[in-house]
Amino acid sequence: MHPLLILLTMMVGLVIQSTVLQVQPFSFIAPNLIVVLLLYVSMMRGSITALYTGLLIGLIQDILFGSYLGLYAYTYATVGYFAGMTFRSYLSRQLVMVILIMLGYSFLAELSAYGLSRLFGYAHVDLMAAVTHTLRIMIWNGIFALLLYVPSVKLLATERSRNLAEESL
Repeated sequence: MHPLLILLTMMVGLVIQSTVLQVQPFSFIAPNLIVVLLLYVSMMRGSITALYTGLLIGLIQDILFGSYLGLYAYTYATVGYFAGMTFRSYLSRQLVMVILIMLGYSFLAELSAYGLSRLFGYAHVDLMAAVTHTLRIMIWNGIFALLLYVPSVKLLATERSRNLAEESL
């Protein structure tokens, strides 16, 4: 998939996250679809592509929906880069390991967004409430990661990574 198509897919995910997942049945769940898609980009395309994709989609999210500029751009860029480096060290990409890495980085992404908001005085929420909310988002991101595993492998895979992914299924 061309990098421009990856960015357009992420923008569609941003639209779905900000419209469909904000209505009543899904508003309690509040999964972060962008983090899940970004982690798949980092797994299939590498850390540099995930860094630039996370920076661009985070900047778009900051401009459209953010309170201040740079929170999600920084968070998504760092999570995408370090997740890509982690996925590079686990070349087999077994489904259990992929989901565990995604759960961990989903937790880190939400907690770092809270930490930056708290640092700059925007969030006035207790740490335990933020961790509880982050754990709930992490669980739902894991469920969405399981649902999106096969389509994302088929869409994002290059020929080399497609062979590795089919061996792990």
